[in-house]
Amino acid sequence: MPGTAKVTVLPHDFIGKEDEARLESFASHLIACGFATRWHWERSRGFDVSMELYRGGANEELIASIRRDSSRDLYYAKDASGRRIVEGSLDRIMLTLDAVASTRRPDPPPA
Repeated sequence: MPGTAKVTVLPHDFIGKEDEARLESFASHLIACGFATRWHWERSRGFDVSMELYRGGANEELIASIRRDSSRDLYYAKDASGRRIVEGSLDRIMLTLDAVASTRRPDPPPA
């Protein structure tokens, strides 16, 4: 039908492209510092809704999951048990997680 726009319904906790790039850069920083070994996007209906940060090798552990709450217009990070570590702006999330990561011993380099 001419003039009809297709409406895309985004997931409630959709993370936009600019913030995706910032989170990917932050995750790379944590990997370079030795506090994480990989990151992964959790997806819903083809959209990124959560960045997960992991550390370790064979016995990998989830360090944090970063999500967006669009109804409150903020981000939050949870630990592996689901407890909220911090909530607020994306800058606040990254600063807090960087501080938490700096208190942990980095993983030794692979042999």
